[in-house]
Amino acid sequence: MPNKVHHGKRLYKQMAMEVAVRNPERYPAILSVFAKHEGKILDDARILEIYKDLFVYRAIDSDSLDVDNATEDDIKAFIKAHLKHNNEWGFPTGYQAAFTRYLKTLSELGFIYTQYNDKIRLSPVAKSLLKNELEVSEAFALQCMRFWRKSPYRRVLNDFNYFSFILKVLLKLKESGRSLSYPQFILSLFSDDGDVDGFIALIQSVKLGGDIDAMYQYIVDHYSEIDNLHTKVNKQQTVVNDYGNTVFRVLQLTGLISVENKSGILLVSINENRKDFLEFLLENESALSEESKEDEILYFEEIGALSASLLAQIVSFREEESRVLSDYNAVLNKVISDYEITEEKIVELIKSISNDSREKLFWYIQKPLKLEFFISILVYLKYGGDYIVKPNYKADDKGIPYQHAPGNIGDINVTSPSMNWLIEVTLIRNKTQQYNNETADCIRHLRQCNSPANYLSFVAPVVHPDTSEFYKNSIIGMIIEDAGNYFIKAYNIDDFVDVTQRKHNLRDMQLYREDIVAQMKKKFG
Repeated sequence: MPNKVHHGKRLYKQMAMEVAVRNPERYPAILSVFAKHEGKILDDARILEIYKDLFVYRAIDSDSLDVDNATEDDIKAFIKAHLKHNNEWGFPTGYQAAFTRYLKTLSELGFIYTQYNDKIRLSPVAKSLLKNELEVSEAFALQCMRFWRKSPYRRVLNDFNYFSFILKVLLKLKESGRSLSYPQFILSLFSDDGDVDGFIALIQSVKLGGDIDAMYQYIVDHYSEIDNLHTKVNKQQTVVNDYGNTVFRVLQLTGLISVENKSGILLVSINENRKDFLEFLLENESALSEESKEDEILYFEEIGALSASLLAQIVSFREEESRVLSDYNAVLNKVISDYEITEEKIVELIKSISNDSREKLFWYIQKPLKLEFFISILVYLKYGGDYIVKPNYKADDKGIPYQHAPGNIGDINVTSPSMNWLIEVTLIRNKTQQYNNETADCIRHLRQCNSPANYLSFVAPVVHPDTSEFYKNSIIGMIIEDAGNYFIKAYNIDDFVDVTQRKHNLRDMQLYREDIVAQMKKKFG
């Protein structure tokens, strides 16, 4: 018999999600690994196999494990020796319990059903996401609006949908032209009952604004253990940076909120570009049945369902958002104006990513997406007067990105009637992963371009020789095919920034191809 999730007495607790996966955009990759094992019994051997696959397919990583130079047996030995946790969610102490950190949020959001010694199941929503019928932000928006605090997975007395609650707060604040500060957002995580009007009255009376330290002290004073109803408030790092930050990033991934940093204070509001979609979700929300709050299978089946009509309705909202974001240069110009970004400043921001140093202005954007964002701004600053600069990430109404470009298109397109320049950006440093994930797809995206001249710049912190050789061979192949005017070059970040600052990108790629042609002529006469 499968082990059921069992917890202690239900208490009022801070809204929290699993903190192991800091970037929620990694969940689809994790989900795809679970999909390979769908229908299998999640026993010790299967857990070890999936855990190993999570490393092999780069859904997760560890600084202590060199996957490129490890066999599958090496990876399994590493997991057994180093990845351990006390019994959790019905999983025994050891690597089995440590494994739960990668299934918790996916389970709570109804993407998967994974109980120890039971069959692995993927919900219709999860399958639709993996088939690219739903985009990541759409799937998370739908599931967040179904999520329930009191559930088989969380033994809490908070009996409401947190995400619905906080979005209704933002809608009501929007009516009077107000936003929610990040410290106020942290305070919202302690709501017992999801009372929208009550919470707005609270933040108006407390008036702590953007002072995170003062807000934390207020939480300590008012939400520490009281009559055995509230759990103890942990240290500020846990309340704000662990629990708070993780919930915020999941909320941001839905694309339903807009964020801006004003004088060091992060402000949260409704994303006007997706307001119609939000209102549709709110109109169709329903409470979780009492039976499902106590039963994992019922919970999974209730919140993971997806009818063909619902899928079609969700997808229909894309067109409106695309229309709003059609003036790409205006969107980039707004960010540049709002944040007073100069060429010098954006170069400094790009270097902060490549050097793994912290920057405070856009800390809330995940690094891989942040690099696309910064590169787009730099290219716009240099070429916006000559070309259309179109980043393909999804952005809110402030121009801040919340989701990578969908998988069937490139990262950034720079276009004119006479040329198309595709820029593919990655932070992947791993040699095998870079070669496997960032080569063939980039060429496919380039071949989809039908301009008189087509360019591809591949940008990474380090370009491995195998990756560079792949792109060189692609040029040779296109020359032999007489495929047309295709120009390709791989750059490390610093080199790309340098050539962009000199506005020499297109000529640099032309010279690279000319050099390859000269080498071929010399070799073969």
